[in-house]
Amino acid sequence: MSRTIVVTGAARGLGLEWVRQLSLDPQNFIVAVVRNPSTSTLLQPLLGPKVVVVKADLEDFDSFPQIAAEIAKVGGGKIDVLINNAGVMTGAGASFSDGISKSTPAEWDNQFRINVTAQVFFTLALLPLLEKGTEKKVVNVTSMLGDLTYSAENPHLQFASYSASKAGITMANLKFHNEFKEKGFVFLALNPGWVNTDLAGEGMGNYAPLQVDDSIRQCLSFVNRATAEHSGKFWSLDGRPEAVVQ
Repeated sequence: MSRTIVVTGAARGLGLEWVRQLSLDPQNFIVAVVRNPSTSTLLQPLLGPKVVVVKADLEDFDSFPQIAAEIAKVGGGKIDVLINNAGVMTGAGASFSDGISKSTPAEWDNQFRINVTAQVFFTLALLPLLEKGTEKKVVNVTSMLGDLTYSAENPHLQFASYSASKAGITMANLKFHNEFKEKGFVFLALNPGWVNTDLAGEGMGNYAPLQVDDSIRQCLSFVNRATAEHSGKFWSLDGRPEAVVQ
């Protein structure tokens, strides 16, 4: 196994599928980051020689150096690919129909803390390990809802606070690229489309056009072939440069 890959939010949904599909490649060693390993029942069957779990509360920023040390210990002292998949969607931020006037400060704080601030500072904590890797890739999972053009063309879709947080991580992705591109890092803001998961919004997952396996299959195809020319930019499934749902 020559490739060390870290996946956050790996207990279910897209994160779990990232782990499952990555584990099919014998060259990959996957570190699945979850809040509570003992209750991550869907992940447990995947654990073994190629998949290990690391416990992490991404709201506890002070713990990130300790988590980085644990990842270094189990992952051979380096990371080739970091997939920042963990995210939350709450309150009016999870609503098709409730506009920004229906949102609350608490939901904005919660979503920005997890969807933006945690991803930024978790990435910073792992940069020394990524610098020792071969690929030096960071995938920041974003959303078409955070794309200005897509939102302007679909004004009936609300999701205000969630959309703003995803626009935030897309901008942070560019700022990482601007600062670290000379060191060979590749930062990808990647929209996985509208997928049938718990984060589909208002329990509308059954209406989502994508299943998790197809979404991640397309995302992984792009991540594996992405190069420095793709860094700092917003991408959708399989490397499409515009916001798409499927």
